[in-house]
Amino acid sequence: MAIDFGRAAQGIATGYLQAKIRNTEANDALKANTLMRVGETLIGETIPNAIEAEKVRRTNYDLLVGEYGPNAAEVFDINKFTVDDASMAQLRKLLEENELNKEALKDANFATDFNTRYNTRVKSAEEKYNPILKQLGVDNIGALGYNTVEALVKPQEMDTITTKDTQTDTVTTQEVPRDLSSTLLKDYLTPVGDITVLGNPNLVAGAAASYRGFDQAMNFVDGKLVSLKFGGNKDIEYNAFTSTMNDVAPMFERDDGKVNLQQIAQAADEKLTSQTQGTINTMVSKYNVLSAKDKSGMDLSAIEKTQQLYGGDDFSESFNAQNPSDSDKLTAIAQHMGSLGTTAEQHYFALSFPVNVTLSDGRNVRNILLRRFTFSN
Repeated sequence: MAIDFGRAAQGIATGYLQAKIRNTEANDALKANTLMRVGETLIGETIPNAIEAEKVRRTNYDLLVGEYGPNAAEVFDINKFTVDDASMAQLRKLLEENELNKEALKDANFATDFNTRYNTRVKSAEEKYNPILKQLGVDNIGALGYNTVEALVKPQEMDTITTKDTQTDTVTTQEVPRDLSSTLLKDYLTPVGDITVLGNPNLVAGAAASYRGFDQAMNFVDGKLVSLKFGGNKDIEYNAFTSTMNDVAPMFERDDGKVNLQQIAQAADEKLTSQTQGTINTMVSKYNVLSAKDKSGMDLSAIEKTQQLYGGDDFSESFNAQNPSDSDKLTAIAQHMGSLGTTAEQHYFALSFPVNVTLSDGRNVRNILLRRFTFSN
């Protein structure tokens, strides 16, 4: 029987093509499934997380602008101290151990600012993710809320130079690029020692013992303080109190160099209350100490429910009028905290802010303030 090679070849070709089609369909399905999984991760996790991280970074930057000024905040951000709670805590520790040279920062000139660095990060994300997004039917990363805020190129700072030609007695002026300043934080820090106006910690503790229930945590033996055992956040309040004593001490120093510690303690108590609860009371309406009953109905940890906490209705009308936007409010609060004498006083202020007051976008103000400290909740 003769073999019909033409029909056989046709059968083989048909089988090959069918297999090829099935293989192509399988590959297409695999690619589609892979793209779907990548897209779900990208749109559901990666990009939203990046956007949230940028919001945190911007919030931290704005707080630092309010406290230390824009140039200091630029150096902090360039060195990535604004990226999260841990980096802010590290910055706080550096600033506790060193004095910031604000004079050197006053006229500093940097190649970039916060917005240009943000835009660079967005551009990098666009180059990385846009090809995938286009396959998913999304025009670009901006459609998901990750947008640039201004031109990518920052205008170069210029100085005006005036020169005089002594032969022709003519004066000419020209603009030349300003030299760029160092972006290393260490170039703006000066180590400081633990210098205090008040010398003897036993005498300081003895004077402070009469206030705010501090004596309940103190153990004296033969007039010497042998231990301090504070519960909750009382240690922060004590540190703020003694720091404030040191702030006001020069006002009570006599010609012979001696001071009246009782007078200093009383003045410190009044000053700490005024700059903390007194100031917050002007920012927040119905500012009050929360009772155990109040705290029982709030989403607080067991430890927090044992601590003295404060509540309030919302920002006061006068504070809202002076600071209409969320950014204005955070800047005003940060500026006040920056005016306080020490980190301990700033930390006590943050802890004393109402636990239930939020910004218009739902962010808790107290939590934002506490992010700046190593001990943040």
